[in-house]
Amino acid sequence: MSRVLLACGGTGGHLAPGIALAQRLTDEGHECLLVVSSKAVDARMTANYPRLTFVAGRGRGFGPGWFNRLLFFPALLASIGSSLRLIRGFRPTVLVCFGGFMSVGPALACWIRGIPIVVHESNRRPGKAVRLIARFARSLHLPAGVRLEGIPAGRQHDSGFPVRREISPSSKEVARKALGFPSTGKLLLVAGGSQGSRALTKWVEAQLADFPIRGVHVLCLTGPGGRGGEVRSGGSVIRFLPFCNQMGLAYSACDLAMVRAGAGTLAELAACRTPAILVPYPFASDDHQTANAQHFAQEGAALLVTEADLATASDIVYDRLFDNAALAAMRDALALADAANRWEELFQETIQLARDPRTPAA
Repeated sequence: MSRVLLACGGTGGHLAPGIALAQRLTDEGHECLLVVSSKAVDARMTANYPRLTFVAGRGRGFGPGWFNRLLFFPALLASIGSSLRLIRGFRPTVLVCFGGFMSVGPALACWIRGIPIVVHESNRRPGKAVRLIARFARSLHLPAGVRLEGIPAGRQHDSGFPVRREISPSSKEVARKALGFPSTGKLLLVAGGSQGSRALTKWVEAQLADFPIRGVHVLCLTGPGGRGGEVRSGGSVIRFLPFCNQMGLAYSACDLAMVRAGAGTLAELAACRTPAILVPYPFASDDHQTANAQHFAQEGAALLVTEADLATASDIVYDRLFDNAALAAMRDALALADAANRWEELFQETIQLARDPRTPAA
């Protein structure tokens, strides 16, 4: 049996595609081990996949600030050491990295041991970890049209975002019933990604008096340690949840989503045909969420609102929520985006290297 090591974790945007690829590899009979972080968000997500095997790795992000950067280097040495021990025990034939600080140590350890490395980057502005690992990786799988300077063109490939199989569309009626929302009225999903968003939660809290007047229900995902509970007023249901492990149903139940612009979120919106207003996290590394959102908005699949304009965005939200023709046009654009989200080459290359790590590079 061939063995595949996957370095992911730290955020849902890194962990989710690793899980999606591991699901397919496991179905093909390959043994997978996923290196994740010790963050609570990883523990919550991995608990839903008992068929997969996870191990908490060591690692630390690079910055912000000089103090954190100084701490990065001893943490990196510790991560390389623990990764070398992990490799000796698991004996993988290939490593697939999904970016973020959890990828660097395993990548360097596999490079030392001569194990081929495949890198997947989902954002339109590749992060520091990917730019580093790219120098010695066998191949890079990047969003269409995105390329890294200084890396041979033959090692860079267009790729979509691996979406977990449970993120699939359901009928609105079925999804609302499963989540406990009324079948009538508009439903707005507000979600700040795996970490939550205080800014988006505050926007919902500021609209609590307005939702019943407009006949709007809300599902607000607040993130780890965030607000929970439910407010019912005038027939409207406004529910706050720190975490939701039924995102396919959440996307399908709503008429419109207000969300961050991580690449994983965009792929899941497309998979479930969920129109959205994108509010990029302004402090994301290299401002990659803004680049993601701009590309998605240009395709007609979403609207873009900056966090600085969030306080005055209510009219935009309500206008789009009740404009059925505009929502239908967005769903058409989302269907095209989903059709273009293909990651078969990443899967096939991983399979080839898992079976024979001596497979020549493309």
